[in-house]
Amino acid sequence: MRKSNSIFKTAFVSEAGAKLKNNDYFAFVEYDNYACYVLASGITDFESSVAAKEAVEHLILSFEEKPSMTRSTLFQYMKETNERLYNSAHNHRLKASVIMVVTDYEKFRYVSAGNVRLRMYRKGRLFLNSKDMSLANDLIEKGENETLLDKHEERHNLYTYLGKKDFFDPFISKVEKLEDTDIIALYSQGIWENVDSQEIDEIFSEASDEPQESIDLLEDVLLSRQPKDLKSYTVAAIFVNKAFRDPEREHKRLLYIKIAVITTIVIIVIAIIAYLFHSWHKNKVETLDKLINSTLTYMDAASFVRAQETGQEALKLAKSLDEKQKEGDLQAYLILIDEIIRGDDLFFNEHYNASYIAFKNALKNSEVSSKKVYDYIFQRMNAIQNYISMDEFIMLGDHAFSNNNFDEAEGMYLKARERAELLKDVSGQQRATQGIANIYDKKAQLQGEKEKVLNDKKQVAISDALKKGDELLAAGDLEGAQAAYMNARNLSDNPADRQITSNALNQISDAKEKKLLEEKVTEDSLKELRKASTDFEKLGDKSFDEKDYLTAQMYYMLAIEGLYDLKEEKIAAIVQKKCDLASEKYSETNDKKFQAEAAAMSAQYHYTDKNFVRATEAANQAKEMYLALGMKNKADEMDILLQQIAVDAAIAEALR
Repeated sequence: MRKSNSIFKTAFVSEAGAKLKNNDYFAFVEYDNYACYVLASGITDFESSVAAKEAVEHLILSFEEKPSMTRSTLFQYMKETNERLYNSAHNHRLKASVIMVVTDYEKFRYVSAGNVRLRMYRKGRLFLNSKDMSLANDLIEKGENETLLDKHEERHNLYTYLGKKDFFDPFISKVEKLEDTDIIALYSQGIWENVDSQEIDEIFSEASDEPQESIDLLEDVLLSRQPKDLKSYTVAAIFVNKAFRDPEREHKRLLYIKIAVITTIVIIVIAIIAYLFHSWHKNKVETLDKLINSTLTYMDAASFVRAQETGQEALKLAKSLDEKQKEGDLQAYLILIDEIIRGDDLFFNEHYNASYIAFKNALKNSEVSSKKVYDYIFQRMNAIQNYISMDEFIMLGDHAFSNNNFDEAEGMYLKARERAELLKDVSGQQRATQGIANIYDKKAQLQGEKEKVLNDKKQVAISDALKKGDELLAAGDLEGAQAAYMNARNLSDNPADRQITSNALNQISDAKEKKLLEEKVTEDSLKELRKASTDFEKLGDKSFDEKDYLTAQMYYMLAIEGLYDLKEEKIAAIVQKKCDLASEKYSETNDKKFQAEAAAMSAQYHYTDKNFVRATEAANQAKEMYLALGMKNKADEMDILLQQIAVDAAIAEALR
C-alpha cells in the first residue's frame, strides 16, 4: 500500500576499476511497506569481493525475514552479519565496510560500519551525511590534523567494520522524515578518493527526477580524472520523487482521544477495585503474619514437621499476596526445616555421613532461626561425629577446606589423625597431616592478601589526612590542621610523607607564633612589634632565597601588617613589592608545573593512541620541565615512559 502511493526511483553503477575483481556489491529490495538498500565494499583485495557479496546478501535476507526500522532490529542484522563474516570458512577472514538504508516510504534510517558513505539532499542542498569510522576522521574532528579526510594516511585505519572480532559497534542513525524530491546517495571508496564531495553535491543539486542521469554524470567525472590504480567503485542513488503520506492520521488522532477518555474511566474503576482489594489484602496479611509466627514457634519447639506444614501454607499465601520479603524469609525457613528433617531421617536410618552433611548445610542456614534451633542442630552434629570413621572425617575436612571453612576443616583433620593414631594407620596420619598443612598454607596466603588490603587502606588514610590538613590550613584552622598532619605522621612510615608533615607542622608553628605575637601587641610594645616585623621580613627573604615563595608571601604579609600597625607605610610599601615579586614567582613556578603536567598527560595520551613520535616529543618536553623545577621523581617517571614508548614503537615497526 505504501509503495503504490509513493514514487521511489533507484539507479546505480558498480565497476572493478583497475582491479581484476569488483570488491563492491550493491543490492536492494522494495516491498509494499518497507524497502532496503545495501552497499558493501571489501576492505582487502584477497577474496574481498566475496566479503562484500556475503555481507549484502545476509543483510538483505535478514531484512526479508523480519522487515523493521527499529534500532534493536538493525543492530541485530549487523551483529549476525559480522559474526557470519568473522566465522566464515574461507582461508582468510572476510572484512567489509557497509551501509544499509531502511525506509517505510515515509521516513528512513541508516546503519553503517566502516567507510562506505551516505549523503542526503533536500531541495538541492546537502541535508545530512554519514561519518567514516576511521582514525583519520577522529583526528580531524578533534582538530589534531588539518589534512583532508579523503587524503589522510589513516583514512583506511577503521575501528569498526564487518568481520571484526571484538568491540563491534556500528553507527545507527535516528529516524529522518522523508519529503518529496529528497535524494539519498551511497558510494564507495573508489568514488570519494577521486571525486570531491563538493563536486558530488553539485551533480545532485542540479538533478532531474531520473537518478540514472546523475549516476552517469558522476561516473563521467570520475573517469575523466583517469586516476592511477583506480579501485572498485560503486555509486547508488535513491530519488524520492514522492514520499508516502498517511491518509488515516486524523482518524488515528481521534481514536487516541477516545482511548484516553476510556482509559480515564478505567482508572477510576480500577481505583475503586484497588480500595476493596486493599481491605481484603490487609486481612490476608494479618493471617500470613500469624502463620509465620506459628512456624517460628514450632521450630523453637523442635516440631519441624508441623513447622514445615505451617510454613508451606504461609509461603503459598505470601506468593498470592506478592509479599516478596516475607516470601523470601519463608523460603529460607523451609530450606532450613527441610535440611533438619532430612538430617533426622538419615540419622535414624544410620546414614551418618549424609546426615552430618545435611545438618552442616542446616547450620549454614541457621542464621535465620533462633538459638534453640541452632542448639538442636549442634547437638545432632555432635552425636553424629561419634559414628563417623577416619576416612569420613578426612572427606568432611576436604569438603570444609574447599568451602574455605578452615576451622571446621582443621577439626575434622585432627579427629581423623587421632583415629589414625589409634588404628596405627601411617597413611591415614600422613593424609590428615597434609590436610592440616594445606590449611596453614591457605591461611598464610589469605593473611598476606589481607595485609595488602590493610596497607592499601592505610595509604588512602594517609592521603586523606594530608589533604584534610591542607584544606584546614588553607582555611586558617591551625589546630585542626595540626591534628590532621599529626595523624598522617603517626600513620606513615614513609620518609617522604614524614618530611611533608614536618614541613607543614613547621608552617603551622610559625603561624601560631605570628598569632601569639599579634595577640600580645599593645601600645606599650611597639618596639617588640617593630623587631617582629623586621624578623618576619628577614624570614620572608630567607624563604624567597630558598624558592619557597608561598612561605615567603606569608612572612612578608605578617611584616606588612606589623608595619602598618606602626604607621610605617613607606617601609610597608617596600615589603609589599617583595611580596608581589614572591607572588609572581609562585605563579610562574605553578605555571611551569602545570605545563610540565600537561606535557606528561599529552605524552601518555599519544602513547595510548600509539602515536609514538608525538608521545616521545611530549615526554622529553615534560622531562626537561621537571628537571628545571627540581622534580627529579617526575623526571624519572618520564624516563620510564620513554623506555616503554621505545619498546612498543620497535614492536610496532617489526610487525609492519
